Amino acid sequence: MRVALRELGRPGAGPAQEATLARALAQVPATSIGALEQLAVARATEPGGAQLALHLARFWLHARAQDLAAPHLARAEAALAGSSPSAALAAQLAELRAASRQAAGRARSVAVLLPMSGRFSAIGQELWRAVKLVPGVQWQVLDTRGEPAQAADMVDRAVQDGAVAILGPVGDREALAAARRAAARGIAIALLAPGEGATPELGVFRLAWSAEDEARAVAQWAAANDFRSVAVFAPRDDVGELAAAAFVSRAEELGLELAARGRYDAAGGSLEADVKELLGLVPARNPRLAAHLRRGGKRAWQTFVPDVAFSLLYVPDRGERGALVAAYLPYFGVELRTEEIMDPLRLRRKYRGAIPTVVQLVGGAGWNSPSLPARGGAAVQGALVMEVCTALRDDVAAEATAQLATALGHPPSAAAVQGFDAATWMAQALQAGVDGDRERARRALLHARLELGACGPLSLDDRGEVVREPTMLQVDGEDLVLAP
Repeated sequence: MRVALRELGRPGAGPAQEATLARALAQVPATSIGALEQLAVARATEPGGAQLALHLARFWLHARAQDLAAPHLARAEAALAGSSPSAALAAQLAELRAASRQAAGRARSVAVLLPMSGRFSAIGQELWRAVKLVPGVQWQVLDTRGEPAQAADMVDRAVQDGAVAILGPVGDREALAAARRAAARGIAIALLAPGEGATPELGVFRLAWSAEDEARAVAQWAAANDFRSVAVFAPRDDVGELAAAAFVSRAEELGLELAARGRYDAAGGSLEADVKELLGLVPARNPRLAAHLRRGGKRAWQTFVPDVAFSLLYVPDRGERGALVAAYLPYFGVELRTEEIMDPLRLRRKYRGAIPTVVQLVGGAGWNSPSLPARGGAAVQGALVMEVCTALRDDVAAEATAQLATALGHPPSAAAVQGFDAATWMAQALQAGVDGDRERARRALLHARLELGACGPLSLDDRGEVVREPTMLQVDGEDLVLAP
């Protein structure tokens, strides 16, 4: 303890002294620090009180606990006020004032892990331009290069630089590597990768809306709007499989009937065989269709009305592929809901006295494109689009999106808007009561809520997973509008 105090009293310690100081501090028992705290309060107005207060201020600043250092620094300043302190005491006081100001700034320093170079640099650059628009904290961007190992190394760099928390990365593999390293280093990390997985007790949070989040939201909407029998038709790729599985799981939890689940080629091949499989239009397994084809000749496929067991079909894919799926459905006799209330008389005339099942088509955020109505034509009229970030949500969303567009020089991507919201959420959470303490930062983030985001409210559930309120859009003529 005497060694520690001797080192603590030495002003202007350089790099060589820092290692000695760290070793000395490590030897000071916690009980001794507590006793010194009490002694500092008791001796605040005595001649030696200023020196003791400065000792303790230096100790806590070295331990990156600026909140614990501040009262001792204030006592030292009070004890020396109105007196003529020695040159050594004056030098220590000036040094520690500067260190305290630096620590106060570092208390709101957040490292932002993004791919600023490499093949994903475009999204990294756009996200960084959006994040640094948010005031209230000091943002420090660190380049992951889109590589997991580099992302883990940048977590180490963030810790060394004194960051109180980390925002990012955006790639799944980067996020996994960074999350593991951050948990090991004891620093909270809010991931921007659109995947699943958080561990709030270790400070790992997830802020990006994922394909699984979207799929669960579609199932929730279907249940809330009395679509009791549903189907999903997804591309054969990783994202499509994840979205389909999440939709099926949530639909079953809500008591919905999963009438059909289909997959199709995601690489751009023909969808005809896969659409037929989804609709049960395989003659060998559909006797009614086989008989109709024998009687109907070449036009039989266009005159057959399939038995459709679902009233809602979810297609989680890009807009151009979604439009192609939509075009196949009426070709094979599926009646799509193109308006809120379908005319029963028209349907009876069209289907010779019978009213078929009318299917509501629902796409994901990939459908949210101005070109969708032109690509899909009549088949996508009335189709719904589940979206978490849209300027159509409300005036707050419209204004924030416009500001981002001005700053970026182009309409922001959904990732950029979500990144802006994530940064705003984090900045607000770290405004008070953190003071450079990473555990306090973790707790503050867990309970933080952004009320007025560009994508609506943002918070975390008890699993550390993002909670958002998505919006349903609808194709109406040449536009996408808020669904009624």
